[in-house]
Amino acid sequence: MTATLPPIRRLAPSLARVMARLHPLTGAVIDVRKHEPTKNLYEAGRQFQFGQRSAIWSHVTDARFDASQATRWELLRKIRYFEQNCPLVQKLADLFELYTVGPNGLVMAPGSQDERWSQAAQVYYGSWCQLPDLCSLLPLTVIQSLTARLWFIDGEVFILKTRTAMPPYRPKIQLLESHRVGTPSKRFMPDNSNIVDGVEVERNGKPVAYWVQNGFEAGEPTRIPAESIIHIHEPARVGMYRGITMFYAVLNALHDLDDLQQMELMVAKDQADTSTVIKTPTGEVTDPNDPNGWNTQTETSSAVANPLTEYYRRVFGPTTKVMKVGDEIDKSGPERPTVIQQWYWKFLCEEICNGVGIPLAMVFPESMQGTVYRGVLDSANAYFRSRSAVLAAAWKQVWEYVIDFGSRVEPSIAAKPKDWRTVNVRAPRAVNVDVGRNSTAMLAELESGTRTFAQIYSETGEDWREQLEQRAKEAAFINQIARRHRVPPTAITQLAVPGATKPQPGKPAPEPIQE
Repeated sequence: MTATLPPIRRLAPSLARVMARLHPLTGAVIDVRKHEPTKNLYEAGRQFQFGQRSAIWSHVTDARFDASQATRWELLRKIRYFEQNCPLVQKLADLFELYTVGPNGLVMAPGSQDERWSQAAQVYYGSWCQLPDLCSLLPLTVIQSLTARLWFIDGEVFILKTRTAMPPYRPKIQLLESHRVGTPSKRFMPDNSNIVDGVEVERNGKPVAYWVQNGFEAGEPTRIPAESIIHIHEPARVGMYRGITMFYAVLNALHDLDDLQQMELMVAKDQADTSTVIKTPTGEVTDPNDPNGWNTQTETSSAVANPLTEYYRRVFGPTTKVMKVGDEIDKSGPERPTVIQQWYWKFLCEEICNGVGIPLAMVFPESMQGTVYRGVLDSANAYFRSRSAVLAAAWKQVWEYVIDFGSRVEPSIAAKPKDWRTVNVRAPRAVNVDVGRNSTAMLAELESGTRTFAQIYSETGEDWREQLEQRAKEAAFINQIARRHRVPPTAITQLAVPGATKPQPGKPAPEPIQE
């Protein structure tokens, strides 16, 4: 052994030089004459982790290939099933409707400097809102809520700008669901290479038309110019022409939660079904034709049923199970689902809620420290405001279409001012956890001049012009009845404040405000 050590020592430097020339991953020989610098690898940048982690089967390509028509339809099929059968999805959709559109819808208020024209436009638009849809009798508030829900569940919704078929023509809209827009087949249109999932595009990628299965029967697709369609969606990548459900990242988690609940329900039913276990030497008590499923044995000497059968049936019921003496049955205890299972279900619910941007605390309210809870709701409020802005931009286009169309058929708004497109969208009420605390803070900021009436009323989903006008009317009426009954106005306006009407020492009682 000692005689071989010197040759090995002499080979060590040569072996080190050979190993230095081999690529650490592929084993290929490196040309050392290029003098390439040593590279520090990003571990996550290696495609194969050599068993350390599972393989990620994904490729880098354009968004239109990732979210293809087949992929979008499969996502759509799954999420519509869960919308119909999962209460968690229903609750999330209701919250999305409530805080992006609100109970009164997104109210449009003309902002033109021409007050007379703005009032006429508001009246015309208000009358149009009563029956805006071409294919239903729903008012605009319901249509807007449906639009928000379709966007949340399907990932997109289309609004077709149209009109009545017979004169006098009136502007109308029509909602189109996601599955109604798609690429026509080769049989119908041999050359559809410039159509991406129902969206016809120019060479630079700009949409110019949509192919829609219109009509009640959804027949052959029809080409509709892009200027007649308002496409509500929020692409996650450049070149993403269609929207996908907001649940796309958590659909598997939603599926897992549904499976776990179904399996646990089967266990609970099995526990409820098996009420009694009887042990006999043979494990058999009756004939094989018993429809109740009792474990049986054929009697060779007599076809008469065992008298124990009727006794067990009468005492314990038909769901009694029979076993041999010495056999064992392992049944789950009544404590299922366990605490660990319930925690995992809650974790899945929280993962699903976070995946769509709505905090779990809004779905399952529970005790939480006040500051933390306010922070959670403030974050949720920012989320709903950003989504509401997308809907507001779409309905502003609807407002412009209705007013522009109406100016050609309605004399009262025919003379459009230059700023006729200016419109203020009234957002729904903000998410709030402590109304009293926030109200006090808003009043202090208003008094200090750091906030305006428009900012404060917008958070409650109200128009500041209407509210100040109403306040002025109330003040005038209070002064009128105060003079009639010879009392100060504060006796009427501050009845809810203890001692507000009592004059302070050394100060006379306030006099009514003169007109």
